[in-house]
Amino acid sequence: MNSTNPYLFHVGRVDEAKFSVPTGYEQCRGYTRQSVVDRTVGSVHMGVSVGQLAPDGEIARCVNAYEKGLYILSGELELQVAGETLQLKMDDYFLVPFATPHALRNTANSPVHWFEMAAPQPQLPGRFKDAIFVEPAVWAATAAAPELDDVRTHRVGRFKSQKPMIRDAAGVRGLKVYRFMEHEFGANHFFMMRGELDVGGVRGRHDHAVEEVYLALAGAADIEIEGMRYPLKPGDYAWTGVGTCHAFFQKGDAPFKWIETQAPQFPTQNASRNHAAWEKLSARMTKRT
Repeated sequence: MNSTNPYLFHVGRVDEAKFSVPTGYEQCRGYTRQSVVDRTVGSVHMGVSVGQLAPDGEIARCVNAYEKGLYILSGELELQVAGETLQLKMDDYFLVPFATPHALRNTANSPVHWFEMAAPQPQLPGRFKDAIFVEPAVWAATAAAPELDDVRTHRVGRFKSQKPMIRDAAGVRGLKVYRFMEHEFGANHFFMMRGELDVGGVRGRHDHAVEEVYLALAGAADIEIEGMRYPLKPGDYAWTGVGTCHAFFQKGDAPFKWIETQAPQFPTQNASRNHAAWEKLSARMTKRT
């Protein structure tokens, strides 16, 4: 739903019944997707979707007037980019820079699904074409797994837990955030990351200078947005606009896990405003005066 106040948000669920062929991609084979966050929900920076490619499906070689990041949720996918054909699988991710020719295909026996972020936000149908199809891809006879430990491998990775970015603080307990797609990786317009809330974990009320989308992957939690709570379980998603107050509360006996994307990229300081910390500071400053 959308809020009826200036603080915009949207909560929904991925539903394969809502998948359809995207406008402009009719020449592709077996490709459908569900747009989850775009202009229709109030976003001005994001084009977020969940894509699906059927067995023997192919997205023809194209270039986009935006950069995009894909995270594979299930299945296997072949990526053709920079003269290479790469075999990618669940929990692999890759970045396609602005105006970079690329193609995707599925040679497996089951569909492949992925989470996709595009920024700057793609244009509306009827405006200039920001997806241009070029000469057909030349696919290698066999696809190779990416050499992830090779320093020459760029813009392709595989998610793994690492040192979390956030430690416990006022209103924050049991939160782990693993950012894997950012400026150093090659992204200029967005961040992509994985998050986890341990059993009993809380991410207290806060807001941001950017937009955020969260897609639930495992476990359960409540997200509180502007004082209202919404349950999240695998397949549910939520979007919060700039300045929208939100919080997370883990539920059940298993950690809550999600994939997250933010746009624009965070400023170097004060991108998150922790309301509990601010209220504590406010109380101290008030006493002094």
